[in-house]
Amino acid sequence: MKNFNFYLISLIFILSFFKGLLALMGVVESIVQLLIDILIIVLFFKSILNVLKKKKIIAPGIIINICLFVVIMISFLFSHINTLLLVIFIRKFALYYLFFYALFNLKLTEVQIEKLKKLIIFLFIIQVPAAFIKVLILGGTLEKIVGTMSVAEGSLATTMPLIAASYLISNYLIYKKFKYIIWVLLFVVIGLVSNKMAILFYLIILFIYLSYFYATPKVGLPNLIFIKKLFINILYSIVIFILFVMLNPRANPEHKVGGSVDIEYVINFVEEHNTKKPSPDEGEGQGRFDAPFVVFDRLSNGGLFNVLFGFGPGDIVKSAFVRYDNPLLEKYNIGYGARQGYTWFGMQIGIIGVFFITWFQVILFRKILHIYKELSFSEEDKLFILTVLGFFLVFFLDIFSYSRIIMTSPGVVLTYYFGIFYILYRAYYSKI
Repeated sequence: MKNFNFYLISLIFILSFFKGLLALMGVVESIVQLLIDILIIVLFFKSILNVLKKKKIIAPGIIINICLFVVIMISFLFSHINTLLLVIFIRKFALYYLFFYALFNLKLTEVQIEKLKKLIIFLFIIQVPAAFIKVLILGGTLEKIVGTMSVAEGSLATTMPLIAASYLISNYLIYKKFKYIIWVLLFVVIGLVSNKMAILFYLIILFIYLSYFYATPKVGLPNLIFIKKLFINILYSIVIFILFVMLNPRANPEHKVGGSVDIEYVINFVEEHNTKKPSPDEGEGQGRFDAPFVVFDRLSNGGLFNVLFGFGPGDIVKSAFVRYDNPLLEKYNIGYGARQGYTWFGMQIGIIGVFFITWFQVILFRKILHIYKELSFSEEDKLFILTVLGFFLVFFLDIFSYSRIIMTSPGVVLTYYFGIFYILYRAYYSKI
C-alpha cells in the first residue's frame, strides 16, 4: 500500500509535466487535467483513511483554509453563480490544497520522498531539451508551448524557469560551481523562446533575495559575505540582461536575434506593455499596471459586498461548460492585465478571499523561515530550505505582478507544495 501511494504521486507529477506533450500528440488537455484531478482526489481520500486509522491529522494552516472555504461559500450563496461554476472554481486551485495535506498524512517512507524529489528534478531538467526541440521544429515563436508542460499557458514560460532557478541558484550559492549558472541560463532560454521578458527582471530579484538569505546569519544584519555575493550576482544579472536583450527580438529595437542593447527602448517597452491604452476589442485594463484599478472599479460599482466577497467563485473561469470564450472581457470589459492572481481571485471571492489565500502562504513561509533560522541542518538540507524560500518569492511575484500560474498549473503548483512539505516533514516529523 505504501508503494501504491508512491506510484500514485509519481504518476500525478508525470502527467502534470507531460500534459503539453500529450496534447501535441492528440490527447485532449482537459482529459489529462481531469485524470490528474481524479488521482489527487483518490490520494486525498487515501490519506483520510490513514488519518481515521491513526486518529491523528497533520494539517499546517488548516484554520486559515477553513476560513477561506467559508468565504468561498458566502460568495457563492449570495451571488448568481451556479453549483457547476463553483465546482470548476474549486477544481482550478483548491484541489492542490488537498494534495498538500494528503502528503502529510500518507504512509510515505523517507526513501520514497527522496525518490519523488529526484523525479521532480528530472522532470524539470527535460524541459530544457524540450525548449530547444521546440526551436528546431516549430521555430520558437509559439508563446504558449512551454517545454512538455503546456500548449495553452504562455505565462508558464516565466514561472516554471523561476521555480527551477530557485534550486539552481541555491546550488550555486552553497557549492560555488559555475555549472549551475549555466543551467540557469538554459532555463532562461525557455522564457526566451516564448518571448517572455518578465523572467529577466524576476531572475535578478531572485538572485538578490536568495543571496540575502544565504549570507545573512541566523540573527543580525547582512554581513560582508552578503555584500560580496550581492556584488557578484549583480554582475551575473547584468550579463544575463545583456544576453537576453540581444537574443530576444521583443527586447531590442532591431527586433531580431543579435540586436543591440538599448536600455531606453527596454524601459519604454516594459512601460507600454504594462500600461496599454484600452481598445474596443481588448477591453480596459490591458496592462498589468492598469488592471487592478479597473477591477476595483468594477467591484466597487457592485457595492461593498462585491468588494469583500467578489462576484462569485467561478464567475470568470474559462470552461467548455460556460458560454463565454473570455468571461473577463465579455462580462466586464476587462482585458489581459487582470490575469494577475490577486485580481483574478479578487473578482470572484473579493479582497477577503485574497487575504486568506495570501495569509496561508505567509504562515507557511514563516514556518520555513523559522526552520532556517532556528534549527541545525546539513548543507544538503540548507540547499532545499533555501530553494523553498525561493519558491515563496516566485509565488508572491507571480500572484501579485504577473499571473496565477503558480496556483493553477499542475506542474509548478504541485512542485511548490511538495517542496514545502519536504522541508516541514524533515524538520518536524523526521530528523533534519
